[in-house]
Amino acid sequence: MKSTYDSLEDIIIFEDVITPAYQDWLFSIVSSESFNWTRQDKTVTSIKKYLNDKRNGFANARYLFLGKFDLKTFKCKDVEFQDSELLNCFFPLIFEFVEPLNLHLMSRIKIKATPAMGTNQIQLPHCDQITPNSWNIIYYFNHTDGDTVIYNERTNNIDQRDYLLSRDVWTIKQRVSPKKGRAVAFKGDLFHSASYPKYESRFILNINFSENYEEEVSQNFFKYN
Repeated sequence: MKSTYDSLEDIIIFEDVITPAYQDWLFSIVSSESFNWTRQDKTVTSIKKYLNDKRNGFANARYLFLGKFDLKTFKCKDVEFQDSELLNCFFPLIFEFVEPLNLHLMSRIKIKATPAMGTNQIQLPHCDQITPNSWNIIYYFNHTDGDTVIYNERTNNIDQRDYLLSRDVWTIKQRVSPKKGRAVAFKGDLFHSASYPKYESRFILNINFSENYEEEVSQNFFKYN
């Protein structure tokens, strides 16, 4: 089954990127009552300045991989964490993005689940990477609310990053609503935010990639928990 996608320069939305049967199977795994999560009370950052910011809210998370995985040679390097058994379930999904985005390196993959919070509060804006030619991908496991908000503001410079965060003024480039089987890919230097789901839990897969294996992948600005 081929996915369809719409492109807006640095943002690409994929519809039905995998088959419905595979979508159902992955969702049954992450929504199982026996699935193990790590509670994150401050889901965006643990930096003191933002600890009491209402936009730095709660989510459950589970890391699958942190390191460098070469998508051309299938070799790993500098691995800090790897949940091999669970990670293997997601490789058919991961490789759907390699050719369309010319991906070479996978640096991080994690699952997040946010319960219905009764509000669509938008979380703190942040960037995942300052590495040139990097991509973030968010795959949505289920239909719900709680948009991903991607802003026009972007940076590959730490000083500019600090200025934009201090100014805290954002213009929206694109909003993407969670839909089962949908994925959104956007450049890693774009600021973006998650939103709380108001009515039903929000399950997503978050993957960080780079097109160039030689580029050193930077840590998230806010030091993800």
